[in-house]
Amino acid sequence: MADIYQEATLNDLYFTTKAMKQIFSDGNKIQKQMDCEAALAAAEAELGLIPQAAAEEIVKKSQVRYVDMQALRDDFHRTGHPFVPLVHAYKSICADGAGEYVHWGATTQDILDTAGALQLREACQLLMQRFEKIYDVLAEQSYRYRKLVMAGRTNGQQAMPITLGYKMAVWGFEVRDNMDRLYEGKKRILKGEFAGAVGTLASLGDDGLRVQQGFLKRLQLEIPPIAWSSSRTHYAELVNDLALMAATLGKIGTEVYALQKSEIGELEEAQREGMVGSSTMPHKRNPFRSMELSTNAKIARGCAAVMIESLETEHERDPRSASVENVVLEQICSLLDASAERAIDILTNLTVYPKHMQRNLQALHGLIFSEAAMMELGKKLGRQSAHEIVHTLSMQAFETETPLDVLLKGDARVHAVLSDAEIDSLMQPENYLGQSVFFAEQLKRQKDAYFAAKAAPGKE
Repeated sequence: MADIYQEATLNDLYFTTKAMKQIFSDGNKIQKQMDCEAALAAAEAELGLIPQAAAEEIVKKSQVRYVDMQALRDDFHRTGHPFVPLVHAYKSICADGAGEYVHWGATTQDILDTAGALQLREACQLLMQRFEKIYDVLAEQSYRYRKLVMAGRTNGQQAMPITLGYKMAVWGFEVRDNMDRLYEGKKRILKGEFAGAVGTLASLGDDGLRVQQGFLKRLQLEIPPIAWSSSRTHYAELVNDLALMAATLGKIGTEVYALQKSEIGELEEAQREGMVGSSTMPHKRNPFRSMELSTNAKIARGCAAVMIESLETEHERDPRSASVENVVLEQICSLLDASAERAIDILTNLTVYPKHMQRNLQALHGLIFSEAAMMELGKKLGRQSAHEIVHTLSMQAFETETPLDVLLKGDARVHAVLSDAEIDSLMQPENYLGQSVFFAEQLKRQKDAYFAAKAAPGKE
């Protein structure tokens, strides 16, 4: 049955995607709960705890299309309970009284937590696909621009030459770290729950552990060593991992935003026909999509803080934490999927302006080569003496707008140990890139190895 709350809103354009909205839709949420009830009934019938015929009917009818969603919502309002209405629905949709055996020996939190894990598994699979695409695009773009020289900046000021490929490689390796964290946490994060009212499986006696194993194996979820109703650290881990990825994408967005400034003009979001930057200034080409990456990252960090705050629970179960998760998990997954989709578009279609990069390299009259000059001069005069000489000349170059190479050539101390040709060589940015090209190439090698291993037989 169609979900009456599935219609998109204007905010969905910025804070979620159609695919993630479907994962967290009411229809999918109820379906995952019904998947849990079907798996539980099958596991219990196998052990002879409920009739086989009843289990088969429960499994058959565990499809959300059989549920009257409006009636279900009405029952939620009437009962004020987050799960009992679905148990009631089974009585009406199952034949021959099979609905009486639904939820046998379970407690509400068992089903809600396990169904939530199934939703999160879908969400994480979608997010990982997005992250892999970002990783792929970044590695390819980094390799493409591995030799494109630009100004490196520290403390908001020009520092030394780098390449655009190096800058992108920094992003790419960080994306990979975040992917690895998410993958390595799967066993801790994607686990089911079947433990009964206080976590001891008392309702099923000696059969409890066998039911738990049969139930969770059918759902292909990890079996926890003990009930986690009052221990939600694995979800805090997930939200923090996702917040880190959101921060990485936010940093990428912030960098594109900064380098698209009119005074810099080195990078720009693709400008497509029909796009409008301002309602009042027709010339504006605003980096709205990069801005959204930064905005979503800020909200995602807030989600992580809320999850940490919710880890202090009372006694054997404290639904206040689980209730927080209902909002936070959906919000951060939605935000991150929207950001990932946006980042893929930005990075794939990024406009690069090499001429502006070359222009900006000359903005400080050669001061960007001060370290190169100091290091070369230091070989002759010692590092501290060289620093003092180049610092003095650099301040003079800055204040008088005189090219640094002119001042170096005119200084007797420098001229005594360095020829004009040697000084000219120091003023070439391609001569002082360090390992910029290597790091860009290293990212591509790492990325290629990752996808080759992933494509190998027997690999996920």
